[in-house]
Amino acid sequence: MKKRVILMTSLLVLIVLVLLYTISLIVLGNENRSKAREEIKIYLNVAEDFYDDSLKNYADTAGKIVSLDDRLRVTFIDINGNVLYDSVLEYNISDFDNHLNREEIRNLGEVVIRESDNLDKKMMYIAALEGNTYIRLSFDSAYFATSTIMYAVIGIFAIIAITSVAVIVLFIVSKKMLKPINSKINELALIADADIVFKTDNIDQLPEIITALKLLIANKIKLIKEESMKNETIIQAIDECLILLKDDNVILINNQALKLFMVNEESVIDKNYIYLIRNNDLLEAIKEVKNTKLKKHLTINIENRVYDVNLIPFNSLHILISLKDMTEREKIEVIKKDFFANASHELKSPLTSIIGYEQMILNGIIDDKDEIKEASINILKEANRMNQIIIDMLELSNLEFSKTYELVDINLKDIINNIVERYNTRIKDKKIKLKLDLKDKTIKANKEQIETLLSNIIDNAIKYNKEKGTIEIKLDKDLIVKDTGIGIPKEDISRVFERFYRVDKAKSKETGGTGLGLAIVKHICEKFGYKVELDSTLNIGTEVKIIF
Repeated sequence: MKKRVILMTSLLVLIVLVLLYTISLIVLGNENRSKAREEIKIYLNVAEDFYDDSLKNYADTAGKIVSLDDRLRVTFIDINGNVLYDSVLEYNISDFDNHLNREEIRNLGEVVIRESDNLDKKMMYIAALEGNTYIRLSFDSAYFATSTIMYAVIGIFAIIAITSVAVIVLFIVSKKMLKPINSKINELALIADADIVFKTDNIDQLPEIITALKLLIANKIKLIKEESMKNETIIQAIDECLILLKDDNVILINNQALKLFMVNEESVIDKNYIYLIRNNDLLEAIKEVKNTKLKKHLTINIENRVYDVNLIPFNSLHILISLKDMTEREKIEVIKKDFFANASHELKSPLTSIIGYEQMILNGIIDDKDEIKEASINILKEANRMNQIIIDMLELSNLEFSKTYELVDINLKDIINNIVERYNTRIKDKKIKLKLDLKDKTIKANKEQIETLLSNIIDNAIKYNKEKGTIEIKLDKDLIVKDTGIGIPKEDISRVFERFYRVDKAKSKETGGTGLGLAIVKHICEKFGYKVELDSTLNIGTEVKIIF
């Protein structure tokens, strides 16, 4: 039993070592080749920066590149495939044949490994076209295999040595071998978060125990992968831009950050952050956090947008950078400030008039019955004006913040006829000629808001029309309301949909305008996806068109 155990264990150790050695050799070889590919690509980018096609500085460019890595061979080839310069075979370029059919020339930017026709060895190539000249870099593929070969040799000796030592140790500690095995097995069980304590007095039970541990570890790895995928999903779903640095290299970046800096993940991962970040304020902040190891908060501008930035250092090597787009919030704050300022100003004027009239009446400055009546009429007029401003403000606020509303089928022709009938007295008082050309048109919308939309447009056409003027209302595919009123100067047309903006403040005050009617029209149109167009000529009239 003892000899069989030693033999089987030694054989198992040998097999495991060979497998690990083979796998690690393959991984190392692939890693070295991948690293060599990345290096030669970087060197090609540097060569393109050094080279000036107008100067044809072949030797100078080759010298600079070779000074960076003496393994490199630099070749310059003209657009016809003739070799212009070669850093290795510098004085024998006449011996070169045409290079246009070389694989690396046909596939610019791709790394190619092939036999060199001139050097009789396998080389790694990459080429790019700069102006009318091909720049080709290459180096002996044996270079990136050197460390692999060294590892292979060391590995063979290591396997022989470890197997030999294992046999000797097994002979020495065969009687006590199960104790450390049980200990190690239970350590693996802890890694796998297993609640079972593994213990055996018979080595023949080891295969079963190892199989059970393998399943536990596989489940653990599966859970870790699932957790990693979940975390990745969360990171990508976050609205903020997230960047994680380690030793100045970008090791994590989410989609939002990739969009912001207009890069792809492959071009920045495991690269220095200066290849990603170009904002000087942010670069300085990163340097400061690296030196102080303290959190940093700042606000920066990128592409005319405002970002709130937090830099958080941890683990002494890592810095987490988050960028939150604050542009819309800033705009909202400005709009709020302007709105409250304008609202306060608009309410102050009629309120001042009301207080003034009341004080004159109370102080006896106005004591004539007719004068008191006139003052009361003005007070009522100003109060109604304030009331209308507040009603329009509430309507505008409701449009901006209301998320749900009832949609029903609405016949626009019926709505317009009802509004015209409601305003009929005002139309007759101003002796306005009304021309209606209405066809049946049904839309699905909120009835109250559509009535508000149409009322504001028709109300303006009456309010700002001239005595004995004309209003034309045409409904077909679209709605057109045209009047012969005071009109709007061309320079003011682009601003008439702003809140509290009035072309003629005196006229608006006289007619009871609040400066919010067209702002309400604009909001309703935006809410339902309609388009509003306004054309006007001063002292000629105005035309408003709603495209449903």
